Amino acid sequence: MQALRLLVRASPFLLGALAAAIWLRRETVERPRLMPPKPVPEPTPEPPAGRFERRPIDIVTVVDDLLVPGR
Repeated sequence: MQALRLLVRASPFLLGALAAAIWLRRETVERPRLMPPKPVPEPTPEPPAGRFERRPIDIVTVVDDLLVPGR
């Protein structure tokens, strides 16, 4: 009975030591790393499509021009 009582009294310390050992081991385990993203290739410029050549526009400028009175 004395051994059982000693084991019951020491069990919180043993359990804490076991948890600390597992937690410390978790810190040293090498974790998998994400692979770096592959570089995106530069888009090749398309040749002009005749008289309807496309140009990028600024939508803010278009809206400002529409809101100006007298146009």
